[in-house]
Amino acid sequence: MARSLGVLVDHQARRSQLPQDRREAVVRRPVLAMALQYGAGGEEVVTSLAKELALDVFDREIVRQIAESTHRSERVVSTLDHNVRRWTADWLESLASHDFLSSSEYRHQLAEVVGAIARHGGAIILGHGAHLVLGEGEALRVLLIAPLGARVAAVMRAEGLGERMARRRVVEVEAARQAALAHRFHVDLDDPTRFDLVVNTARLGVPGSVAAIRAAVEHRLAASSH
Repeated sequence: MARSLGVLVDHQARRSQLPQDRREAVVRRPVLAMALQYGAGGEEVVTSLAKELALDVFDREIVRQIAESTHRSERVVSTLDHNVRRWTADWLESLASHDFLSSSEYRHQLAEVVGAIARHGGAIILGHGAHLVLGEGEALRVLLIAPLGARVAAVMRAEGLGERMARRRVVEVEAARQAALAHRFHVDLDDPTRFDLVVNTARLGVPGSVAAIRAAVEHRLAASSH
C-alpha cells in the first residue's frame, strides 16, 4: 500500500496542474475522515463500512508515505504523529542522527498526502487529524465515541487486562492523542464542532453505526449532485 499511495500522491500532484474544468470533470467517490475513541469499536465499523461502500482504508500507510517523502525513519514520523510526550527526547536523538523532522514540515507533508487521498476519492482516512486537514466540502468528518465504561470493558476483552489496567490504558492512549493534536493543530480532539457526524457505537452497535454513516454519505452525495 505504501508504494501505491506514493503513486497516488504523485498522480494527484500532476492532476492539480490541470485546468480547473478538467479537474472538476473527474467523478469523485466518497471520502471519510474518521477519528476513533480508543476502545469504541471503531475498527469493526470501519471494516464493515469500507466493505459496503467499496472504500480503501488509509492509516499506517500515511506514516510510511511521509517517511518516504521526507527520507526520514518511520519511527520519527510516528512519534510526531502519535505521542508528543516522547517528542523532546526523540527530537534530540533524531537531530543528532540527521533524522530530524520539524513539526511544520510534518504538517505540510500530512496535508499533501491526505489531500491527495481526498482528491482521488473512495477512501476512509483514519486518524492523523485528517478531519482537521480536510474542510467540510472535502470529506465527511466522523467521530466514533462510546462511554468510558464501555470502552474500558472492550479493552479488557480485547487485551486480556483487568479493569484497573484497562481503564489506565484507555486514559493514557486518549491523553497521548489529545496532546499530539493539541501540539500540532491547537485544537481539542473531541470538539464535536470539528465533525459532521458523531456516532455512539455503544448505543447503535456496529450495524447501526455503519447504517448511520452510510446514510450521511448518501445524503452528501445526493446534495452534491444538485
